[in-house]
Amino acid sequence: MLILKYKNIAPSGPMYYMNVMGRHFIVVNSLDVARDLLDKRSATYSHRPRLVMATELVGRNTLLFMNYGPNFRKIRKLVSTFTNARTAAKYWPVQEAESLKFVLNMKRVSGDAMEHCRWATTSLIIRVLYGIEAKGRDDKLVQLAEEFSLITHKAVQPGLWLVDSFPLLRYVPSFLPGTYFKTWARQARARIEEFATLPYEMVKSNIKDKGRTISCWTADQLLSMTEPLSAEDEKDIHTTATSLYSDTSGTAMATFILMMVRNPDVQRKAQEEIDRVTGDGHWIPGLRDCAQFPYIGCLVKEVFRINPIAPLVPHSLAEEDVYEGYRIPKGSWVMANFWAYMYDESRYPEPYTYRPERFEENEGKKPQEDPLDIVFGFGRRVCPGSHFGLATIFLAVVHMLFAFDILPAKDEHGRVIVPPAEFCGTTLAHPKPFPYRMEERSPERIALIELALANMHM
Repeated sequence: MLILKYKNIAPSGPMYYMNVMGRHFIVVNSLDVARDLLDKRSATYSHRPRLVMATELVGRNTLLFMNYGPNFRKIRKLVSTFTNARTAAKYWPVQEAESLKFVLNMKRVSGDAMEHCRWATTSLIIRVLYGIEAKGRDDKLVQLAEEFSLITHKAVQPGLWLVDSFPLLRYVPSFLPGTYFKTWARQARARIEEFATLPYEMVKSNIKDKGRTISCWTADQLLSMTEPLSAEDEKDIHTTATSLYSDTSGTAMATFILMMVRNPDVQRKAQEEIDRVTGDGHWIPGLRDCAQFPYIGCLVKEVFRINPIAPLVPHSLAEEDVYEGYRIPKGSWVMANFWAYMYDESRYPEPYTYRPERFEENEGKKPQEDPLDIVFGFGRRVCPGSHFGLATIFLAVVHMLFAFDILPAKDEHGRVIVPPAEFCGTTLAHPKPFPYRMEERSPERIALIELALANMHM
C-alpha cells in the first residue's frame, strides 16, 4: 500500500487496492465513483491495461483491447456502420430468421443450455457479418469462432501468464525450458488470423467470381469502396469484424432459461403478455413489436441485473491521477465491479430475487434504476454493439416463450429438480450447467414457426 501517496485505499468500501507482482489493481465497488472516474474523466480512463499475452503475442488487438487513440476511433467508427440505429433495421430479417432457427433447434436437441445459446449467437454473427449460413456445429467457421472465443478467454485469464507480469519474458528464446507459453501463443495467433481471414476471403470470392451482392456487413464495406483496397483497409475490415464477434448474448440467453426454470410465475406473466398481443399465438412477434411487450422488456433488464455478464471490466490510464486524495498510478488496472453495482441493496432491494416488476412504471411508483444504463460500460468504452445484442436477446426470449414452456427437469422418481442460480467463468460469468426441459405450448405454434422460417428467403 506504500504506492498510495496520499491515503491508503481500504480493503473494502468504494475502492479496493491490490499490488500483485508489481502491477496495481484498483477495484471500484461504488457506482458513483465509477461514474466519476470512467464517465466524467473518460479522457484519462479510456485505455486498457497492458495484456502481453492477449495483444502482443496472440495478436488479439481488436476494439475490446485497444488503447484509446486514433486507431480506436477509426475502428469504432467502422463498428458504428453495423450497430447504429439507422442501419440496425437492415439486419432484422436475418436476426429473426436465426432466432426462429434457434427455437426449432431447442425443440430437437437437449443438453447444456449454454452450448445451444452460444451456437445460436455464433451462427447469427457469421451470417450477419459474412452472409454465410452455418449448417451445423461441425461447420468450419463455427468451430473457428468457438476456438476464437476460447483463445480470447484463456489469453486474458488473470494470473495465468507470467509474461503479463514480466513482459521481458516475451523475448526469451523459444527453445529454453519454461517457454511453452510462446508455442501456445504462436498456435493461438494462427487460429485467430484464420478466423479473421477465411470468411473475409469467402465474401471477396463471392463478389468477384460470382458477381453477386451478398447481404452482409463485410460485403457492404467492400462494395462501398471507391478506391482499390489497401492492406490497411483490409486490416481495418478484419479488425472490425472480429471486434463485433462476442458470446455475451449467448450467456444472457442461457441466464434467461435458468431464470425461467427457477421462476415459473414470471414465465406465466410473460407468456400472458405474449398471448394477449398475438391473439393467443396467431402470429409470431418480431423486432417491430418490441414496444408492445413492456413486461418482456423488464424481464430482459432483470436478466442483465441478476447476472452482469462481464462482472469486472478493466480500464487503465496513461498518466497518474488523483481522486479524493488517492493517488492512482499510471498503468493501473482500474476495474469496474459490475457485480457490486447490480447487487447494491440501496439501489436494488432484495438483489438475489429475480423480480422484473422492479422496473415496471406503475402509477405512484418509481421504477428502480435501469441496469441497461450501467452494464454496457462507461465513457468512451461503452459497448458499441449493445443495441444489436439486446435485439438478439429480445427475439430469443419472446420466441422461446411463444413456443415453449421452460420447465425444471425431473429425476428418475419424477421429482422436480430446481437448479441453483450459480455462475462461473473467468472473464464472463455464465450459468453453470443445469438441467431443464422444453415442452411445446402447442403443435400449431411450432408449425407456424416452421412455416415462417420456410418463407424467409435471404
